[in-house]
Amino acid sequence: MNSELTVAVHCLLFLDSREDHMANSEQIACSVATHPARVRKVLSLLRRHDLVTTKEGAHGGYLLKAELSRVSLGDLYRIFAQGSLRPSWCSGSEHSSCAISSNIPAVMNEIYGGAERQVELYFDRLPLSEVKRLMEDSEYGKEEDSMSINNQDVWLFYAGSYAESGEPGIYLCELRRDTGEMRILHGFSDLVNPSFVAIDAKGLRLYAVSEQTEGRVAGFAIDPKDGTLAMLGGDKATLGADPCHLALQPGPERHLLVANYSSGHVNAFALEPDGAPGDMISHIRHEGSSVNEQRQESAHAHSAVPSLDGRFAFVSDLGTDQIVAYRLECGKLVKHGATDLPPGAGPRHFVIHPSERFAYGMNELNNTMTAYAFDPEEGRLEAIQHVSSLPDDFRGENYPADIHFSPDGRFVYGSNRGHDSIVRFRIDPKTGRLDDPAWTSAGGSWPRNFAVLDDYVLVANQYSGNIAALRRDSESGRLLPTEQSLRIAKPSCVEPLPAGLAAEMLK
Repeated sequence: MNSELTVAVHCLLFLDSREDHMANSEQIACSVATHPARVRKVLSLLRRHDLVTTKEGAHGGYLLKAELSRVSLGDLYRIFAQGSLRPSWCSGSEHSSCAISSNIPAVMNEIYGGAERQVELYFDRLPLSEVKRLMEDSEYGKEEDSMSINNQDVWLFYAGSYAESGEPGIYLCELRRDTGEMRILHGFSDLVNPSFVAIDAKGLRLYAVSEQTEGRVAGFAIDPKDGTLAMLGGDKATLGADPCHLALQPGPERHLLVANYSSGHVNAFALEPDGAPGDMISHIRHEGSSVNEQRQESAHAHSAVPSLDGRFAFVSDLGTDQIVAYRLECGKLVKHGATDLPPGAGPRHFVIHPSERFAYGMNELNNTMTAYAFDPEEGRLEAIQHVSSLPDDFRGENYPADIHFSPDGRFVYGSNRGHDSIVRFRIDPKTGRLDDPAWTSAGGSWPRNFAVLDDYVLVANQYSGNIAALRRDSESGRLLPTEQSLRIAKPSCVEPLPAGLAAEMLK
């Protein structure tokens, strides 16, 4: 790992430990036992990214400007160490006569590239305040690492739902890992139809749509002590109808993407310093139709998913049978291209594999899941496979909905509304193709959204009004029904809290 990252973490933690949050470069260099010139280089970059500032005078130095809870290891990783895991392999070349030698560089760089993305995603979940706490735990000899999901007995998750004004719509819930039992901890009732919610990478902000004819979005601060929500400012109009999906752009630009189903609009909102949705930077309306006259009479933007580096956004349009790709340029959505689906497919939800070699989409109208080859540099997709989301012998009405990966990226899951099941596919790591489908009852009626944890899948069953807990075998990826169910009126979304923040709340 790049050692500048370690120095950067030390600099910020050292400044935080000072009573006045200030020190000069010599003091910091002495504390970290390195050369002052190296510390000054790191501090210069920290200053450029607005994490520290300087104070002149006899007692001047570097002053900590950012709150540790608002800075993640991922932020520092992108500044100081991104690319450090990609080695320059020299044990062979493409001209080598030995097949083993000539293939080592490409294969190893592919492995390390995927590992680096996993490191970045993990670091994004670790605010420096948590790093500080872990260091304090280590100092006092604590052996448990509460950041490890394997050591966590209770998981916390938020559930979004369809709710009228004044009714609870967003719930904080807990799942006991040993039994699968769930309970509601508290609810929030100031938003109509918060049908889709998303948590930022640090677990400190929650965003929700208000799915209604005059659509709105809202941001909330998550209290790290108990998970209660406080709205940040007021909600914002999307200037579109029935927003049904939102996502946060990764990286330093910080924009909120929203898909409005009924009107076909896509939005990008800037975020204020406190995380509240700010100015609307982009407001684009899709145009077009397709072969299903009842459902595809016009464009219907159903999800807006950013690429893992935040440079692109992919909008699944159910009405036009396209995945529309946009470049994100300072919040502006600039059309980059489109990938056509078979007529009548109705693309709904979309996910990019952690390896960034493949992507997958759930198609609502023709009961299929599509596998794509993905070029992350060019932001381009190519459909390579369409597979049925249903067993061959099913003849009823069905509408696929959501799609998610297993934590290790080996499996992809989709929900079937009508068949009322979760389908699991195995992903071929070389080709990205799907095989070995297996179906499990969703534990209720009309499974809309779901979340995949290490050994559970939590399913929001809208019509039966419950969240079902399914056991998951991490080796085979297969699911098993349980008797555990949580009653919530018209649940539509499940969003787990990062393990570290959940561990803090449960203390």
